[in-house]
Amino acid sequence: MVMLRRKDGVVQREVAGETFLVPIHGHLADLQELFVLNEVGRYIWDRLDGESPLDTLVAGVTAEFEVDTRQARLDVGAFLGQLEEAGLVEERTVAVA
Repeated sequence: MVMLRRKDGVVQREVAGETFLVPIHGHLADLQELFVLNEVGRYIWDRLDGESPLDTLVAGVTAEFEVDTRQARLDVGAFLGQLEEAGLVEERTVAVA
């Protein structure tokens, strides 16, 4: 089973109530590639440990933000796609017992 996890070299920072993801290349922050998270995005980002399957993320968003499962699945999928496109996450293959 393939799951996503936060990529090494991406730091999370809080500035004036906003949550930013900042890619670090070498010893320098790439400020051209800042990624801003809303509350739902932050919730998902905090759980991208390479251990949480999509269904677990969707169930958490459904419960935490009181949205229906269909909408949560669409939103989580779209957000994960954005993170992949931005190069902020990587796949982790987990053996299924």
